[in-house]
Amino acid sequence: MGNRRHRIVINSSFQYQYALLAVATSVLLVNLFVIVNALLPGSEGFLLSTQHILLIAGLEIILIGGVWWGSLAASHKIAGPVYVIVQQMEKLAEGDLTARVRLRKKDMFRLEAVVINQCIEELQEHLLEVKTIAQKLKTNMTVRSDGKAPEVKNLATENPYAENFSVEHMDANDALIAELNQKLSVFTFQ
Repeated sequence: MGNRRHRIVINSSFQYQYALLAVATSVLLVNLFVIVNALLPGSEGFLLSTQHILLIAGLEIILIGGVWWGSLAASHKIAGPVYVIVQQMEKLAEGDLTARVRLRKKDMFRLEAVVINQCIEELQEHLLEVKTIAQKLKTNMTVRSDGKAPEVKNLATENPYAENFSVEHMDANDALIAELNQKLSVFTFQ
């Protein structure tokens, strides 16, 4: 049972609101049943002694506790996966392209986790292609005799280093830049 989460409350704000709503609904329904039964015409209502009232109060407290615990456990199947997804997205934002969302078999959002993982894999592939093209471009740019790479914008004919480049070499760079721009067009930047 190594994949069990040890804490039942992962997102306290969400889970406590969910549990409070479930408890309030169940208490309201039980009390509504008692009140309606007492007010119906021809109904004698419940003739209860003090002992019976205390028993019903005790049962309601047990009901409240059970519903509270059950709703926390049920909401855990939502809050836990959301927590895992957020953790992995934070890793991705930090540049960790190995981040993947791994959920348990009975967790909610398993389909969404699969889609997120596919998106991360595609992003990783696109960035690898861009990196490869950038490395090729860098290799093509290091032709100068002093070992320094000239800037792409300075490859015009008035550049004193332009004689180090052939037309074919410049065309190859243009092709790599066009390929790089095509690969980058997949992404939306601000």
